[in-house]
Amino acid sequence: MESVNTANIFLPLNVNQIFDLVKQLPNIKKKELAKLLKDENIELSDTIPNAQKKFVKNSIKKYEKHPELLLSNHDAWELIDKNDL
Repeated sequence: MESVNTANIFLPLNVNQIFDLVKQLPNIKKKELAKLLKDENIELSDTIPNAQKKFVKNSIKKYEKHPELLLSNHDAWELIDKNDL
């Protein structure tokens, strides 16, 4: 059996290019990839700091009590763009 060279190669791919490559894989390889990703235990909730979760929960409570303080989506984006956050 031949040995396989596992040298690291950097390929500057964007996410869409990766998706296109994955679509070309045979179903068995797609299943292997899905299992690999699942086994990584990547969960969004693990990547959000508790302080940020608490801030969002408190903000929701605040605006449920005072809905008049809410901005429209359009106004919020104007404010963000204006302040270049």
